[in-house]
Amino acid sequence: MYGDDFLALRELALETFGNQSVMIRPNEAQDRIQGLGKPLSGKEVVIFGRYWGKELPLPRPKGSGAKKASTYYVDWVLAKLAVDGSVEEIIAVEVQTIDTTGNYRDQAECFFANKPYLGGTSKSPDYSDAGMNWENVNKRILPQLIYKGHVLRREDLCRKGLFFVCPKQVYDRIRDRLGGTLHDYKPGQGTITFRSYELDEKGERGTQRRMSLHGQFTTTVDQVALAFTSPMNLPDADVYADAIRKALG
Repeated sequence: MYGDDFLALRELALETFGNQSVMIRPNEAQDRIQGLGKPLSGKEVVIFGRYWGKELPLPRPKGSGAKKASTYYVDWVLAKLAVDGSVEEIIAVEVQTIDTTGNYRDQAECFFANKPYLGGTSKSPDYSDAGMNWENVNKRILPQLIYKGHVLRREDLCRKGLFFVCPKQVYDRIRDRLGGTLHDYKPGQGTITFRSYELDEKGERGTQRRMSLHGQFTTTVDQVALAFTSPMNLPDADVYADAIRKALG
């Protein structure tokens, strides 16, 4: 998701803050503000996040255990600077691929070494029980997006809300989990924008496949929260009782 020189972040910066935007690191921004580098032009966007300097923490909900609780982090915060170094506008970006179940390390090492994987069971020595943890999208990712979305809607400078960047497969699962009744909005305070990327078709052997934007959908934090807690795509009634009857013959 950080391929093509952080394509996903660069495209967001250009679309959100203008096609003349230039991404810079926090230490470079500090130098320019202090007059130690070339002056700011008003087109600079400071990137806070891993590989670019540091992540910015979000506080946990207030309560008796708040001091002991770990801190929430937004993966990326993009801040548009004015010529005097003041912050004009910000957006927050979460990036997620997919979690896995089981351990795929040994199988992956064999694959990249072009060797057969023989660490499975005696019945199927090339089998691995590692897989995609799609349910984690429901129980971890969506609740975090809802919480962070509510925090960010209270930020005066966060005028286009929270952006969630993910592969097409995760995007499709989220849309399926939330159902098809979400209303479409323009990015604004209190919104969550889902952006999905996919790999282009395979090129010549040995070349790296490039990323391209697959789709984007913007809705409000409230819409996501309501759809998450009141899903419409439920199974038929009495499915558990039917399953028990079938199991008992």
